[in-house]
Amino acid sequence: MFDGGLPEYRRKEPGEGEKSMMITVAKDGSGDYTGIQAAVDSIPEYPGEEPVQILVRVGEYREKVVIHRDNVVLTGEDPEHTVVAWNGCAKDLYPDGTEKGTFLSSTLMVTGSHVTVENITIRNDAGDGRIAGQAVAVYAAGDRGIWKNCRMIAHQDTLFCGPVRLPNVREDIGSRTGSAEAVLRVEDGHLTHSRQYFENCLIRGDVDFIFGCYRCWFERCTLFMNERGGWYTAANTNEGQECGFVFHRCRLTGNCAPGAGFLGRPWRKYARTVFLECEMDEHVAPEGFSDWDEERVVTERCGEWRTTGARADQRTRHPAQKRLTDREAEAVLRSREQWTL
Repeated sequence: MFDGGLPEYRRKEPGEGEKSMMITVAKDGSGDYTGIQAAVDSIPEYPGEEPVQILVRVGEYREKVVIHRDNVVLTGEDPEHTVVAWNGCAKDLYPDGTEKGTFLSSTLMVTGSHVTVENITIRNDAGDGRIAGQAVAVYAAGDRGIWKNCRMIAHQDTLFCGPVRLPNVREDIGSRTGSAEAVLRVEDGHLTHSRQYFENCLIRGDVDFIFGCYRCWFERCTLFMNERGGWYTAANTNEGQECGFVFHRCRLTGNCAPGAGFLGRPWRKYARTVFLECEMDEHVAPEGFSDWDEERVVTERCGEWRTTGARADQRTRHPAQKRLTDREAEAVLRSREQWTL
């Protein structure tokens, strides 16, 4: 069910082949830089075949960060106490008084490819979306992104996986557009080969807080719905794209009212989202997925397999969503290697 023709790639481990470049970031001045963006900007455009290693010491770094180079590994010293935080939001204003919108609000944006981010908290603390509007913590725009042991915390629209939106994004990131795909309207959900892989991450938010058109695999992640409730996902998958979001052995929970967290709604009518062997507690809506409007409705491209927990009974689900067979689910599971080469 996944299309082929993807470039082969395998990340080399440090020490394999030539020595990798190492940069240390520390707030107390004991490293090479006191800020993460300064460290990223110091990387040569063509640093070599080995990944550039950026180690971020414990501390809270209040800055908006764009990783625009390919082949970078950003590692926090401690996932709970190494924090990059910002408060950008959709209601921020241009000088002429117009709102900047969702796609300029991110705390951490990755426009490079083959970038790994691990052991770090990325937070957007702009606040409740009913006041601040959408406020993105992570904007994953490159290809072959790998996220491990990260904590992504925000309210509305926490994690966006999709292309760089031009031209307005240049207002904030300048020339740091990297090698990411770029479009005029990310809402159009164009056909894409870009991928993002998430493992053992906490992703917390409300109202469509995991959204976008990229092909994304979530392995053993915790999805936490805030008190406001809403939808865990809003996929924007293109009609010609077989894969959208895959959640495997994830846990869905929250502090919203019981049943106030829907599995997802289709941002685009061809949205593709499946939950495989996931545990869902009482915060998840018994209906599972829900329609967005009369045009964007749930289809068999949204589905589940072997759900456990308080919401294991799929008889209560939206009548159009898919109950995957073992054979269909196993075909999806076999495709995981495309994200981990």
